[in-house]
Formats: sequence, C-alpha cells, structure tokens
Amino acid sequence: MRAGRYLWLLIFGIIAFGLTGCDSPDRTLDSIRRDLATYKVNPTPDAEIKVEQGFKKLDSQLAELKQSGRTAEAAAVESMASNLRGDFRAARMVNSLRDAQSAIEGIGSAIKDAGKSIGDVFKEQPTPTP
Repeated sequence: MRAGRYLWLLIFGIIAFGLTGCDSPDRTLDSIRRDLATYKVNPTPDAEIKVEQGFKKLDSQLAELKQSGRTAEAAAVESMASNLRGDFRAARMVNSLRDAQSAIEGIGSAIKDAGKSIGDVFKEQPTPTP
C-alpha cells in the first residue's frame, strides 16, 4: 500500500514539474540570452533567426501569463525582454555597420586598383619627343 502511494506522489510530482518548469519564460529568457551572445560573436542569419524565434516564443508565454492573471510576473518578464530586445537591436546595428565598413573598404580598394591600372597604362605609353 505504501509503495502505491509513493508511486502516485512521484507521478504527480513529475507531471507538476513538467507542466510548470519545462516551458517557463525564465528558461526562454535564458535561451534568448545564450542565442544573443552567440549572435554577437558570430552574426549569421541562422543565429539571428534563433534569437527572433526566442522572442516569438516569449511573446506567446507573456500572453499566457497575462491571460492567467499573473500580471506582476508578466511585467517583470516584459521588462527583461525589453532590455534583451534593445541588446538585439544594438547587435544588429553593429553587424550592419561592420558590413557597411567592409563594403566601403572594398570600394576604396577597387578605386585604388583602378587608379593604379590607369597609372600603369600611362607609364607604358611612350612620351612624344619634341
């Protein structure tokens, strides 16, 4: 009889943990933080998509919190999410600036090469003697 009671308590505990802990906003926030750190180091399109998907999931979880009447918890999560969104926008801006800098350097290099080629053409031309 005791073993059966412990078994039911164990099953109930596993179910309760599964319903509350597996898909919590805190875990989603932690996941977004990790994905954002990865994006800052290596800003690939896949890394950007992972961060965006994390925010979509968090938005859904926030809606559930508000709907269940847990407004204080929702407000705290929204505040943290807002900070992370700001960090994400800043990281995307830095990435865009790096891309622009690289493009400008490429244009400058192309102009330099073109100037050198034109100079070489004039050097190869014999100068007329008067």
